[in-house]
Amino acid sequence: MGGRYPFQRVDLTVEGKCYLNGEILEVTIAIDDGKIVSVCKPTRAPSSEERIVVKGKKIILPGMVDMHVHMRDLGETDKEDWLTGTLSALYGGVTFVGDMPNNKPYMNEIRKLALKKKVAGSKALVDFGFYSGFPAKLEYVSELIEFGILGFKIYPHDYFKDLQALIKRSEKQNALIVFHAEDPGMVEGQYEGIKNVTVHHILRPEEAEITAVRNLLGLIAYEGIRIHFTHMSSPNAVKEIIGYRAKGFKITCDTCPHYVLLDSSFTSKFGGIAKVNPPLRSEESVKGMRGHLRGGLIDAISTDHAPHKLSEKLDSDYERIPAGFPGLEICLPLLMKLILDEGFPLEILSLYSANPATILRVPKGRISPGFDGDLVIYDYSIRWCVRGEEFHSKAKYTPFEGMEVVGKPYMVIIRGVVALEDGDVKVEKGFGRYVSPYGSRVSRLEA
Repeated sequence: MGGRYPFQRVDLTVEGKCYLNGEILEVTIAIDDGKIVSVCKPTRAPSSEERIVVKGKKIILPGMVDMHVHMRDLGETDKEDWLTGTLSALYGGVTFVGDMPNNKPYMNEIRKLALKKKVAGSKALVDFGFYSGFPAKLEYVSELIEFGILGFKIYPHDYFKDLQALIKRSEKQNALIVFHAEDPGMVEGQYEGIKNVTVHHILRPEEAEITAVRNLLGLIAYEGIRIHFTHMSSPNAVKEIIGYRAKGFKITCDTCPHYVLLDSSFTSKFGGIAKVNPPLRSEESVKGMRGHLRGGLIDAISTDHAPHKLSEKLDSDYERIPAGFPGLEICLPLLMKLILDEGFPLEILSLYSANPATILRVPKGRISPGFDGDLVIYDYSIRWCVRGEEFHSKAKYTPFEGMEVVGKPYMVIIRGVVALEDGDVKVEKGFGRYVSPYGSRVSRLEA
């Protein structure tokens, strides 16, 4: 705890039980000009223009940071757009989202990202940042980093490109490289004649993820480069990452709620709705991922929020069913279920807030002086069952259908402004701001 001299008047104070550095403490958080300026005992709190006191079965959390989402704008607004996607984020207690580059058009050069920034800035309700795909030209690397991208996202179809050249250029500016780990040679060309989605996990086997991680790390891992593996589903692939990390490499990874709560039987139950890449794994793999999560071996949690039209997800042809489903609205309640019902450590809350913000180098996800004044007042007295039809996303389906979860955000504060209160949105579209990593040219210009 600490911050500004306690008797200076500030814009807002929020007082009550708070999740702070793995503990629950009674504190007052002072926010001024959108930033947290002090975290102190209530008796030392500064005076404020507005004061919020949190009582009963409610707790103050940092704003959640989802480092892996797909908002679908520009060319697939029938699936999602920046208004509906960030509305879903807001109801899920998420105050910052990192949007992936596989939009239409594909995001791998400045002119496209500038258009995306304009569109997102006119609609978004929460703060946001962008990844670039493999650059259209390698000489674009520096200007993309200066534009303020969160990092470069590398998909399996990019493995055959000049990854080492990209990494050498990125290392000079300390950029993040994010990998989707599935060996293309083990998953492509295996779908011909397949009509049953229940075999998805067989056609995209766990070994494809393990092999991809092992091969990529053998090719590109060396001290200095920041590497992140996203949406990990294989406990053995995570072990490969841990082995390299123990040697001093800067390697992090995230997983998603569906890889620790759902197994491949849910594909049989929900069909194409549960189709996702990497696929839902065996019970044994889920158990292994849960063990890694409990043991603190996973660095972050993301949703891979991937909305599609319901008609696409219900297609009878396996090959035509797109992979992915929405998740922004239920990730935090699912984490609270793991904590309160299954005894997972409180620290997993940091995996969806402080940790991804640290990986992305954005001033979010932490209740600490100097960080953005993003808070979630979470009501953990509520229990409810997930119903896809109630989502605020355009994608109103989920393989978590009917699962009981714990709690909901009662209030969401972004940069010191109440954005959601008791189910009512309090900000207008376009409230969300573009946020870039520390060190980018954009962040220096906008500071």
